[in-house]
Amino acid sequence: MLINFNFRNFRSISKDCSFSMEAAPTREPGDSIHMRQGYKLLPVSVFYGANSSGKSNVLQAMMTMRQLVLQSVKLNPDDELHYEPFELNTHSPNEPTMFEVQFIQDDVVYRYGFEYDRTVIHKEWLFEKRAGEREFNLFARIDSDFDISEKRFPEGIGKESSTERNRLFISLVAQLKGEISKSILAWFRRCAYLWGLTTDGYEGFTIKMLKEKTEGYRKAMQFFHHVQLGFNDISFSEEVLIDLSDKLNIKPGDARDKIKDQVVFEIEMLTSHNVYGDDGSVVGQKNFSKDDKESEGTKKVIEMSGPIFDTLLHGKLLLVDEIDAKLHPLLTMNIVKLFMNKDTNPNGAQLIFTTHDTHLLNLSLLRRDMVWFTEKDSEESTDIYSLAEFKDVSKFSPRDVEKDYIDGRYGAIPFMQ
Repeated sequence: MLINFNFRNFRSISKDCSFSMEAAPTREPGDSIHMRQGYKLLPVSVFYGANSSGKSNVLQAMMTMRQLVLQSVKLNPDDELHYEPFELNTHSPNEPTMFEVQFIQDDVVYRYGFEYDRTVIHKEWLFEKRAGEREFNLFARIDSDFDISEKRFPEGIGKESSTERNRLFISLVAQLKGEISKSILAWFRRCAYLWGLTTDGYEGFTIKMLKEKTEGYRKAMQFFHHVQLGFNDISFSEEVLIDLSDKLNIKPGDARDKIKDQVVFEIEMLTSHNVYGDDGSVVGQKNFSKDDKESEGTKKVIEMSGPIFDTLLHGKLLLVDEIDAKLHPLLTMNIVKLFMNKDTNPNGAQLIFTTHDTHLLNLSLLRRDMVWFTEKDSEESTDIYSLAEFKDVSKFSPRDVEKDYIDGRYGAIPFMQ
C-alpha cells in the first residue's frame, strides 16, 4: 500500500510537494482504514481544483516515476529520460526533478526515490523498515558514487560499474535477479492509471475479464446490477476479419494454435435487455451492441470495470484522472464506495482520483484527510494541501463542505470577475 509520495520540479510543480495516504488523527469514522505495519492507511483520496491547477500533474508525477523505474532497463546509454521540469521561473529548468515514494510491499516498508534530469540520474536512494526495527539505508547514489550496505543489500555489491549514468540502479539490480530490487519493481507494476475521457489501453483487459469470466467477472456483474445500468447480462459475438490459413496452406489437421494465429477477429460486446409484453411481463430478451446502443456513462462503467475489480481483488493502487467524466454523480459515488467498504475491498486496494464532482464533498462519505486540493501560487506553481488542514471543518454539518468549497472557503476554485 502507498504511504507517502513526495515530488518536485515536474510540469506545473516547482516546489516540494508531499501527498499522504496516512490517516490523520481526527475523530472521523475509521471503518475504512487499513492497518499495515503500524500505519493507518486510507483506501481513497480525491483531488479537487480549478482547471489547469495541476490536479492531473500530481497523478502524472506518480505515473512518470513508475514509467522511469520500469523502463530504465531498456535504455541505451545515450537515451534521454522523461524530463519535464517547471519552466515558469529562471532556475527550475536547470534543476533535477525529484520523486520519492514510501510504500509497503511484502510486509516491509520501503522508501525509494531519485533525482534526475534529461540525461543523468543525479541521486538515488533506498531505505527499508522491517517490523520491530528502525529504518535502514540499503543504498545511496550520488552521480557515479555509491554507498551500498553489504549486510542489507548484498545484491547490489559489484553492480555499480555496470550502471549507466541514465539508468536507475534499482532497475539494473532487479534485472540481475536481486530479490529486494525485484520486489520494489513489483510494487510499481501494481500501480495502474486510467484517464476518464478515453478507454485507450484498458478496454481490452475488461473484454478479456468479461468474455472469459476470469477473476472479477462475478463482482463486476453484481456491481452492474446494483447500480441498475439497465441490462441483464453481457455476451460477445465474433466476426472473422482476416483469415490467412488458406493463403498459407494451413490444413484443418494442422495444429490449432498455428491456425488461430492466422485469424483476426472483431469482438463485439452485447448487452441483454428485457422485452416486455402488453401486460408488462417479461416475454423475452433482446441483445444490443454495447457501443451502438448504450449510453456513454454505461459504456464507461463497463469499460472501467476490469481495472477496478482487478485492483480490488489484488490490493493494488489505481489512479483515475477525471473519474466523473460521463458518469452520473451516484455512479461515481458507488465506485468510491467499493474502495471504502472492507467487504468489497478486503485486501487494501487504494484509489486516487481527480474530479470536479462536488457531490463527493460530504463527510458522511469521505473523511477530511481523503480530500486534497490543488491551487497555483503567485508564480503559477501548483501547491497541494488537504482538507484535514482546516481544523474547524468539523463544526459544520457534513453536507456543508460542498457548499463551503464552492463558496471559496478552501480555495482551489476558479476566480471569475
